[in-house]
Amino acid sequence: MIYYHLCYHLSGAPSKDTPEWWRMHQEELGFDRSGIDEKNVNSANQYLRGCNCYVALITGFDIETMEINIYVACSVCHMDKFRLEEIVHPDSDKCKWELDHQEEITVEAYKYAVDSTCYNTRSSVLFEKFGIDFREPLYDPFPFRVEEKILEEQTLTLEECRQRAHEILGSSSLYEELDRIYSPENQQIYKGHPVHYLISAGAWGAAEDIYELLIKALYNNKRLISNRITLFREVQRKGYKDSRYQKVIEAGEGGTVIIELKSNEGMGRFATDFHEFTKRTGEILEKQKKDTLFIFVEITGKSLNDDDAIDNILKKADIIQITEGTGTLQDARNYLTELVEQVDFGTEDKSDVYDYLAEAETYSVTDIFNAYNAWYGSGLKTHVYRAYREKKSFQVNVTKAPNKPYDTLQEMIGLTEVKTVIDEIIAASKVVRTRERMGLNTQGASFHMMFSGNPGTAKTSVARLLCKILKEESAISSGRFVECGRQDLVAKYVGWTARMVEDKFKEAQGGILFIDEAYALVDGSNTYGAEAINTVVQMMENYRDRVIVIFAGYPEKMQTFLEQNEGLKSRIAFHLSFPDYSPDELTDILTLMSQKRDYQIDEEAKEYCKELFCNAVKEENFGNGRYVRNILDQAIIKQSARILKMETREDISREEICRLKREDFRIHEIVKKNEKRIGFA
Repeated sequence: MIYYHLCYHLSGAPSKDTPEWWRMHQEELGFDRSGIDEKNVNSANQYLRGCNCYVALITGFDIETMEINIYVACSVCHMDKFRLEEIVHPDSDKCKWELDHQEEITVEAYKYAVDSTCYNTRSSVLFEKFGIDFREPLYDPFPFRVEEKILEEQTLTLEECRQRAHEILGSSSLYEELDRIYSPENQQIYKGHPVHYLISAGAWGAAEDIYELLIKALYNNKRLISNRITLFREVQRKGYKDSRYQKVIEAGEGGTVIIELKSNEGMGRFATDFHEFTKRTGEILEKQKKDTLFIFVEITGKSLNDDDAIDNILKKADIIQITEGTGTLQDARNYLTELVEQVDFGTEDKSDVYDYLAEAETYSVTDIFNAYNAWYGSGLKTHVYRAYREKKSFQVNVTKAPNKPYDTLQEMIGLTEVKTVIDEIIAASKVVRTRERMGLNTQGASFHMMFSGNPGTAKTSVARLLCKILKEESAISSGRFVECGRQDLVAKYVGWTARMVEDKFKEAQGGILFIDEAYALVDGSNTYGAEAINTVVQMMENYRDRVIVIFAGYPEKMQTFLEQNEGLKSRIAFHLSFPDYSPDELTDILTLMSQKRDYQIDEEAKEYCKELFCNAVKEENFGNGRYVRNILDQAIIKQSARILKMETREDISREEICRLKREDFRIHEIVKKNEKRIGFA
């Protein structure tokens, strides 16, 4: 239902003796009725001209203002706001009614108006019929935070929406959706919601700006018939089981329901409650997705990263993901200026907010809101609570915008041939998707791969980046990366292995299934490993268009693995070899790792490490990148101990605490393949 308040002004009554005139004509005008028919709540008053899709309730006539207020509940299926004034109009030849104003109201405002009338003894009948009979008494509060509001109606063109998107540093995903909403291919008529949204942002304020723009754009294109928002945040443990959770969502029909996807302390320590919460929410979404717009908000870094839980929602409707964007320093300053203009305390100069932005090439929306929040706290101390004005705030550090997955891959040390093959894979996947859109035959297209290389040659890292790259290129739909080994595919009992293998393929639908140390499936002691391999081959064919399988392992052992099934080798389209790193490459990897952890290695230490690497590469299976990481970890530990022993550690500079010296590095012992050790292995 959608709820409206209409205020009519009485202009046809005599200017004198109005109370007496009103008393004489009250019954004739029909205002002695409550608008509620006990036999059929949907029956309207006589003055509603018999239209059975509205229910109206009159609060009474105000003699001083000569006004009468009518509160209307309209079913979504009969909603036509342009006919509302015509239908919901007092009908009498005794006086003239003029509409003073009309506004959409929240469910709570409607309930309050009904309860405030002289007919409130029947309000429970109306509330039960509309499904708004939920309450939040003091002794039984909602196990979630819920808020209702009505967005202001605003006429917006596509260009105005794009301008607003620019002001809030909108990402390409936001611009693309605005173009779809305003596309001339769409009919300007409400028939339900074809898609719903998932907004991923680093701050709630950023998500709020995004969803408000989306709602306004949809309303302007008649894709929404209500500006009412029902907002859910901080759902507590078992809160989804409360019957009022579903009732409040159902009451949002016709408008927009916004739900924060976040696992907090009140949700419990484990993922079970969050999983059940998303499962219940997904069921409600599936039931109401036609006439209720659902927008889910994920706060990056704070929401629970649970692919299975998120799937409970993503599989129930078509969901479009909108992410926050980034901008230049000037863009960040413009956004900050808009935010500080909205504060409710006076400041002489608001430009000092710029001081809270650290220097960076790009700024995310999260960076901007962090700077604003820091400035706001300082402003409270300076202008409101002046006793605290001497307490200084520190500058907010900017979170660097992460590199795109493809750029991250290109920055990796070495792997020249691997990068070349991956470029071919990307190109091939683009062509296949283009042929699909054109309706051309794509039979035989396969992207299954084999990664062979010694430990520490970045096989897993490259596979994860490849998954993200293919998702960005729309070559795969979900971007899921499911990593598994023998223990995840081979069961302990007969008949269970095939089921376990298929479950992993189902979990990886729309993404990549990465089988690490795949040769471990080869087991001569029993048939379970062979059963797993045979099932994997079968599933590779069954899920060919939905799952990309990557087998990974040591070169010699992977050749043995391929010989276990005749159909396995023919189904693998790409064979990528990951060579061992050279001493120079290992030195570059060490430098890159240290920089990412905010450490600098002096030249003497680098030369020493290069000597270590020259000796290490002569040993079999020395660990490659893992060996480098172990050396760096040990160096950081030794540096920490060295600094704590310094007599003047109170005056340690930032440069000193970030510097790794020659004395911090030591030889990381390599156990040779045939070396015998005394003691336990």
